[in-house]
Amino acid sequence: MLLKNIIKAKGELFPFLDINILQDRLGWSIKLRWLAIAGYFMATLVAKYLMEFKIPYHLIWLTLCILLIINIFYFLVQKFLKNISFFTELFILSVHIFVDLVFLSLLLHFSGGVENPIYLFYLFHVVLSSIVFPRNYPYLFSTLVVILFALLLFAEYSGILPHYSIFGAHLHLNLSAIGLTLFVFAITVYVTTYICLGFMKIFRESKQVIDKQNLELQKANQQRMQFFRYASHELKSPIVAIKTTIDSVLANFGKEINPAGVDLLQRASNRAEQMLSIIKDLLELSKAQQRTLNKTTEVINVNRVLDEVIAQEGVLAAEKRINLILDVNFDSLTVHMHKDDLEKILRNLVNNAIRYTSEEGSVTVKAIKDKNQLIFQISDTGIGIEEKDIDHIFNEFYRAENAKNMVGMGTGLGLSLVKQIVESYGGKIEVKSKLNEGSTFTVYLPLRTH
Repeated sequence: MLLKNIIKAKGELFPFLDINILQDRLGWSIKLRWLAIAGYFMATLVAKYLMEFKIPYHLIWLTLCILLIINIFYFLVQKFLKNISFFTELFILSVHIFVDLVFLSLLLHFSGGVENPIYLFYLFHVVLSSIVFPRNYPYLFSTLVVILFALLLFAEYSGILPHYSIFGAHLHLNLSAIGLTLFVFAITVYVTTYICLGFMKIFRESKQVIDKQNLELQKANQQRMQFFRYASHELKSPIVAIKTTIDSVLANFGKEINPAGVDLLQRASNRAEQMLSIIKDLLELSKAQQRTLNKTTEVINVNRVLDEVIAQEGVLAAEKRINLILDVNFDSLTVHMHKDDLEKILRNLVNNAIRYTSEEGSVTVKAIKDKNQLIFQISDTGIGIEEKDIDHIFNEFYRAENAKNMVGMGTGLGLSLVKQIVESYGGKIEVKSKLNEGSTFTVYLPLRTH
């Protein structure tokens, strides 16, 4: 129960954050600190040799060296401590911000105090805390910023800490000046926090609405898939029985039935076969919706799957006298993937290319290994796709008019299934086509070899 409450609290308080995003932000902060350390060091060199400011450079450089060591520690923690919780990462980020504020105060003290406008750099951490932390927690960091700056001004004004002047203006002894500076600075800090929290509140509320709508869509999608599975299973058996009966009648009594009756029965058999094809695709589509890559995959040989698909689809190509070409730019390649998934992708695309290409045309299947991705290109010299249809061909049950005219039977589910499978592996599919000239479908799959 406690764990559930913690998870629920995390979702409500940090809707934009997860462990990966936090780690990315910590990594970004570490990289930014490298630049800040290097930039501040270069600025001190300019101040010393070009502007001749009288400030304790050795103390500034010592502070920068300590900050460099701390940043190396942060870097090692992030690199080697991978299995840490979300709230541990959040605690590290809090310490991260606190340490930055302390060191910024030290650098400000050694670099001129109130005379140096770098005290505005405090605002960077105010904005960061407002983005990351929810509710009123960022006001704690804002208050810490104001306190640190006020303590620095008071310590230099009272002589507790020496003042290192850069302009010789002795502004640190002017009580009215430092009071006005602190007042304006405090207002700026709190107003910045208020504005940032206002925006983040809107973003968090929007995120909650979006999450709720996504959950409703997921539930609706699950219900749709359940209906597909139920309807498919319930319809499959009676349709198989109808088709088997019709085919049996044609086989045993076809000669005794007049030609018109045979034609009607044959049409009924074809329609039953089409319905079975639709049911099969619906089942495959529902399986694709449930597919997760975290489940067991297998090591498959891409070349072998390609050869099997080309051999199977080559029968239809030979019947239509279509030149089916396979072009592979690697000798042998094994990947971690479901074999059925790769077969479905290739078989659907190659079969479509052959079906919608006229006799004596050509279909080319290219397989390309390019760095960290596997690319399949299936090109044909077929009927092509009208521009108005290209944006819809991956929709369920959609078939372009010229496709219907050329091939009467079809479910319009094949390309939708292919897209589902490809995207389940983090890939994408693209299509380029010109009407009456042909189409090229390109599949990009991230290469998972381990």
